[in-house]
Amino acid sequence: MNDTTYISQIIKSDKKYPNGICITPSNIIEKDSIELSDIECLNNILTEKKYDNADLYLIDLKIKFAQIEPKDYYLSYSGGKDSHFLYWFIKEYLKDTQIKIVGINTYMEHHEILQRILKNCDIVLLPKIKPFEIKEKYGIPCFSKEQDFYIYYYQNALRKGKQPSKTINDKITGTYKTGFNISKKAREYVLSGKAHKITHLCCHYLKKEPARRFEKETGLKPILGIRSQESAMRKRQYSTCFTKDGKFTPIHDLSDELLDKIYEKYNIEIPKVYEHICRTGCMGCPYGSYKHDTEKELALINDNQRKFVCKYFKESYEVLGIKIPSKKGDDKDEN
Repeated sequence: MNDTTYISQIIKSDKKYPNGICITPSNIIEKDSIELSDIECLNNILTEKKYDNADLYLIDLKIKFAQIEPKDYYLSYSGGKDSHFLYWFIKEYLKDTQIKIVGINTYMEHHEILQRILKNCDIVLLPKIKPFEIKEKYGIPCFSKEQDFYIYYYQNALRKGKQPSKTINDKITGTYKTGFNISKKAREYVLSGKAHKITHLCCHYLKKEPARRFEKETGLKPILGIRSQESAMRKRQYSTCFTKDGKFTPIHDLSDELLDKIYEKYNIEIPKVYEHICRTGCMGCPYGSYKHDTEKELALINDNQRKFVCKYFKESYEVLGIKIPSKKGDDKDEN
């Protein structure tokens, strides 16, 4: 992209959203067309201002948002750090009032996160199926989302008296030659024949299905606070601002370091739970076990929440060796 194209995009985005960092002078914003003298003027302003990386990212993000029609989109708001940054950007930076803020009460949210959802959302959705119904019918998370995907389809085939597909079988047995296989620990547990029901489908039924139902009913498309830096799977899935099915993922390229810098510079509110763990999701999810975040979460939540979570994830905790404190702040193991 050359400077002329980039500066033209800045002018167009400033015309649409004359808030936040608005570089374009009002006399240029009011013009019907962009002239070369306007581009030269803006280039001089950019050179003089010497914006830092945080401000330049917000300018670029404003350009991205100028590409969408606000009334056709909604922000998928989880109350976590990424989606709340987009909430701040839409409400405080762009001053946009057309994009609806939509959250989901999954029944598995941290109390502080749920309160943010209830406070900041225009609409709060509920899943049709509750956590223990998912556990009974499909199973629970255990090793990782990618590993549990293959384990679920392997176990599901066997439960139906069928042979798993060759790819699934090879992934489980560790004989898949051109890519990912499940870990040795997962393989031994699953092949022992004593494994509990394992699935990756919690997120699908508690989050994705209510969102898709809402999209079908309203015709709105989601804005997702998904960043490719968060996992290798996301890096493969999200490499541009728009997915094939129309989802808008404007911060897919935002790094942890730059996000933290923006939060600090603009004094954006961060939930206290982030003082203890890097990411939030369903309380006590085993997927946080590799960084010991699951155990940290169990020490943060109240006794009733811990009792619910530990009953729900009991079998996975036992396999992974996750310590369960009997009381808040207690390091004793109930297993």
